[in-house]
Amino acid sequence: MVDSDLPIITLVIKSLNDEHVKTLTEENKNLINTLSMLCSFMSIGDFITFVYSSKLVNLIETKIAIEFEIGLYSNHEIILDMVVTNNSVTLTDCQDQNYLRTIECANKEELLLSLNQWIINSLNS
Repeated sequence: MVDSDLPIITLVIKSLNDEHVKTLTEENKNLINTLSMLCSFMSIGDFITFVYSSKLVNLIETKIAIEFEIGLYSNHEIILDMVVTNNSVTLTDCQDQNYLRTIECANKEELLLSLNQWIINSLNS
């Protein structure tokens, strides 16, 4: 059982091609600084809202190469790599934990289904 008072998902920048960061707007630099620290989300819905928010979309549209790591708040060893592009979100089981195959999500609904499946699989293991 998951404690509803605790966050569900964490997010942090795993890797960043910071060669071009100095050319970004202050807003994008601030977002990178924030995402460089562990961020947490109380629900999958909150997480998906952020992934498709104008702030993150604006950052992604700069074409700066960013790879994220998402994890379960309840078990920080259960993680996925996430790459966001203008057209999709790619989730990769970077540690071969077999909770989710590599999947490319073209919209919010696919991302929601994939994350739900990942969480269910990891909690049932």
